Amino acid sequence: MKNTKRVLAFLVGAAMMLPMASAEGKLASGNYEATSQGFGGAVTVKVTVTDGKVTAATITGDKETETIGGAAIKTLTEKLIGVSSADEVDAVASATVTSNAVKTALADCLRQAAGEEKAETALVDGVYTGEGRGFNLTQKVQVTVEIKDGKIVSVTVGDNGETMGMIAAVEEKWIPRVVENQSLAVDAICGATASSNGVRAAVVNALESAGMDVSGMYKAIPKVNAAEEYNVDIVVVGMGSSGTTAALAAAESGANVLAIDKAGKWGGTGVTTSGPANVNAPSQVASEIVDWKDPINGVHTKAAGEQLVDADALYATWTDYTTVDGAQGAKPELIAKVIYESGETCDWLQSYGFEFTPAVGFVGGKWAIFSSYVGQKQLTESFFAKAYDRYTEMGGQYLLETEATELIMQDGKAVGVRAIKADGTSVTINAKAVILCTGGFAGSDEMQEKYIGQAYKLFGMSTNDGKMIESAIENGAATRAIGMYPMSHFVAPTVITTQFSAEDNDIPYGLVCTAEGMAVNMKGERFINESSIAMNAFYQGNHFYYVYSKEQIDILRAQGLSANASGRYLTQGGIKADVPLTNIDTVIDAGIEAGFIYKASSLDELAAQIGGDFSADALKASVAGYNPENDAFGKDAGKFERLGTVAADSEYYVAFTGAPYIYSTCGGLDVNKNLQVLDTNGNVIPGLFACGTDSMGVLFNEDKAYTNYGGCAQSYCFVSGRDAGAYAAAHLED
Repeated sequence: MKNTKRVLAFLVGAAMMLPMASAEGKLASGNYEATSQGFGGAVTVKVTVTDGKVTAATITGDKETETIGGAAIKTLTEKLIGVSSADEVDAVASATVTSNAVKTALADCLRQAAGEEKAETALVDGVYTGEGRGFNLTQKVQVTVEIKDGKIVSVTVGDNGETMGMIAAVEEKWIPRVVENQSLAVDAICGATASSNGVRAAVVNALESAGMDVSGMYKAIPKVNAAEEYNVDIVVVGMGSSGTTAALAAAESGANVLAIDKAGKWGGTGVTTSGPANVNAPSQVASEIVDWKDPINGVHTKAAGEQLVDADALYATWTDYTTVDGAQGAKPELIAKVIYESGETCDWLQSYGFEFTPAVGFVGGKWAIFSSYVGQKQLTESFFAKAYDRYTEMGGQYLLETEATELIMQDGKAVGVRAIKADGTSVTINAKAVILCTGGFAGSDEMQEKYIGQAYKLFGMSTNDGKMIESAIENGAATRAIGMYPMSHFVAPTVITTQFSAEDNDIPYGLVCTAEGMAVNMKGERFINESSIAMNAFYQGNHFYYVYSKEQIDILRAQGLSANASGRYLTQGGIKADVPLTNIDTVIDAGIEAGFIYKASSLDELAAQIGGDFSADALKASVAGYNPENDAFGKDAGKFERLGTVAADSEYYVAFTGAPYIYSTCGGLDVNKNLQVLDTNGNVIPGLFACGTDSMGVLFNEDKAYTNYGGCAQSYCFVSGRDAGAYAAAHLED
């Protein structure tokens, strides 16, 4: 089972509007089974009916997110006992897609028990419109569905707030499969699951709003029994930032290259980032830059020929940061590669269609190295598209929706990969060199728990499940800083609410990131100056709590916070300063039902409700020490003015669960300066390379966190991929 934390599966109230038919006749005793479409794939319900009621039930959904849909399955299994209609089963609020799949399958089981034939779906000719929740929190996906001769002939996506590449993958792949198969059970496009489900929900909404029953439109799509084999010089596994530059550089060198990606789109996590570190790009050094935002000397005109940053000073600072107790934890030669090659690599990418803004400091930093993509992410997908157009012009090939499953090794050398396509086709790729660019392992709870010790919530590509990193380790590869903290730059509630207005939905968000409240860790200990929680919460673990007393809730209800409170992503606008949170009680009740908000009449009871290692004594000590006169973490006294302190003896307390969301893991495989993977004895594994976040641990010390100089991960992806592709192409016969 995939243990990936797909963000949109946390949405409260994002109903798929699936039919919940119930059997009207007497239910015959017996065993029944039915399947429906869940968030990630098929959900199967098996029930035993005795004396007109369900007396036993099992639910399986191997592709549902374990911590969301998987958890809901456990709850729903209990809820099925004793019912005689699917309408009697309440959905689990934080997993409505999975819940509705279970209810639809249950309704089918009960129809069978009633002796009713499953009605053939009768679609009425016409043009219908509908909407559904995709990835975007504030804008639903609009669709127009055309029915002709009783069949879906077209689905047209209208206004939506989805990421361009993700909705394009749905339009190009998912919709044609629905039309071809006349089934809504078509698997979501890997890498665009939430967008696929949003369009699916919108189609259901369009047809059901017109009075049609679509319960019969979930016929399973059989997998094919086919095999393909490719013989190439180089196979690049992953088509994100590092995979793209590896494929371009190898093809540019004249090699026969095949790139593959399990997603239905290229770009990986790279298309969701803001830009790379771009240290003294020759084009920028050579140019006069008017109104340049120099983080040291302020806004001025940079003269042509003037460098933007002291690269040697940056190198010294970086290598000093990665030195602990006199021991260097990183590989300085690879830090140097990022710093001294990033600018030239960004200029090289511009020749393939990428565009970057002049380098500036990152989030107030002093190093003028961060270059955002031109267009503020709106054009980033098009930059990758241009690069792949050039790649294919150079003779490069690629396969999307093709997941590498294991390395092919021969006499200790990597000689290819085995893979499987989304339609079930098995693929064998024989190659002289394998370049792993799979994006780390943030998409796998199992690997996070195994190597980091706990699983963090993911805001990034859940396709990055580390399968090929594990394959390399199984074949003798060494790791480097694989247990270091993952990359995190923001916090949010563990459950994202969508059932209320945008302002009310963001009440929990604002209350887990404000500087005006008190945050405690998983043990109940205060751990931070809350003014800096967004960038630093990950140090203490994968979740935390903000605790408020009744007196503070009363102030919030009447006055709100004194300052805006919001985050970078997953926000629907945030809490605005001095706006009363009049509906806070309703939101709290919904959060309690969803399982991420706790309310108790005492601190002891609150600690007991939270459970685990959360200590009532530690919480009481945190409350006692939280005051503006002598704050242990140096929080400005002004941050206490509106809400004051947490009362030691209050009528009730409320705890909101927050989490540091991560973009990616940092550590991975160990590599040398040529990006060749090393074995546990420090020797090169012939034919095997690892780039980007598959090997980024070489830049860091396992006891330290990721550097916030600005775009370092994206820069390492670009530089390492390019260098690996060029080196592999030049040494094919080694």
